[in-house]
Formats: sequence, structure tokens, C-alpha cells
Amino acid sequence: MLLALAIMQMETLTPALLNELIEKIEVHSIEGKGKNRTQKIIIHYRFIGVIENPVKEEKIVLEARQGVAVEYLTA
Repeated sequence: MLLALAIMQMETLTPALLNELIEKIEVHSIEGKGKNRTQKIIIHYRFIGVIENPVKEEKIVLEARQGVAVEYLTA
């Protein structure tokens, strides 16, 4: 199935597709308090492993929902 996914152009990420692509997700303890809270999450992809953030100098922030922002930190 993964070979077929590489050939297809996907427009929607479905739960079934995520189950095929992701091996495991590590969720670490929350650190800090209030707006300075951080939580490390590591996604292990099947056949690839962990993908590091390719952009080292640029800060990447995703507004997940009102009042919640996800920031990608470099290791």
C-alpha cells in the first residue's frame, strides 16, 4: 500500500492513512507553566524513522485552535 501512496497525490489525510504511515508517537511530560508550557512530541514514521525539522533558522508556528499554538523546535 505504501508504494501506491507514493504514486498517488493525496488531498485528504485519513485515519487509515495515518495508521499506515506512522509507527508510533512519543508524548513527553509538559514542562513550564502558563503560556511558557512546552511539550515534546516525537513522531516515528514507518520505514523512515524520525524526521528532523529541515529549517533550522526559521521559527515555524502553527495556530492549532484559538489560544493554542504549536511551535516546531530544533533539537
